[in-house]
Amino acid sequence: MFDSLSEESLCAFLDHLAETSNVSVSAKRAGVSRSAVYRLRASCPAFSHGWQMAIATGYDELEFRMLKTARFGTIKPVKRPDGSIGRATEFDDAQGLKLLMAYKQSAEKSRSDPPADPLAARGAREQLAATLEQIRQRLDAGAADKAGPDSTVPGST
Repeated sequence: MFDSLSEESLCAFLDHLAETSNVSVSAKRAGVSRSAVYRLRASCPAFSHGWQMAIATGYDELEFRMLKTARFGTIKPVKRPDGSIGRATEFDDAQGLKLLMAYKQSAEKSRSDPPADPLAARGAREQLAATLEQIRQRLDAGAADKAGPDSTVPGST
């Protein structure tokens, strides 16, 4: 299924993809062909999901770095009138404004989304409680089987 691709090389590819967001560079670093990873992405949902997660990680890192730079600036060398070199913090206000606008759009969308349906939430809780009860019953039955036919298991009736 993975052609000649090893699990190790695929993991390396995904790690590099998260780091670079560049398929060509990631494939080269992992020692695999671009066409092979594209074919695998098309035929293997698990690998496709890993690919999407790697790209998302890369974009999260980019967003963090850009936000950090916008908030705290970048240290730049500056030449003083006396010829010595000092340091100054430079801010990219345009980038900061773009990030702020993106955040505001996201926050407004969250506020405008309809509230969760209380009946759906209740149904989900009831389904979860029923599933947990089934698990508890299986665990109790398994404990009773291990204890033998004449013994009682604490907590079971």
